[in-house]
Amino acid sequence: MQREILEADRSADIAVYAVWVPFLGGTQESANLARRVLPDPRVIHFWDGSALTSEWFAENVDHSPGSAWDVYYLYGPQAAWSGVPDPLVSSGATIIGWSSQLKAAIEPLLAATSSG
Repeated sequence: MQREILEADRSADIAVYAVWVPFLGGTQESANLARRVLPDPRVIHFWDGSALTSEWFAENVDHSPGSAWDVYYLYGPQAAWSGVPDPLVSSGATIIGWSSQLKAAIEPLLAATSSG
């Protein structure tokens, strides 16, 4: 994500919201250190120690029980949040495992913002 998307186009009009949750021993301190993984100023980092976002996205976007983590949700510039963010362009988990799909899904969005 950082190298292949953010660093590849430093002028792209993009916003990334990284929500860090307490899975696999994650703590707020480790989430603060994880900012080194995504140091780009277009990334906004959040710590969700209760994993409420994880449960909410699993239920409302993935429509599955449990938790959503190590997952990406890609929305385009026309997305709106009224109840549930929509329309969803692409999603996948794990983020690294689905990085090529994320890159393929985001490239047309980046091209559209840079050309128009």
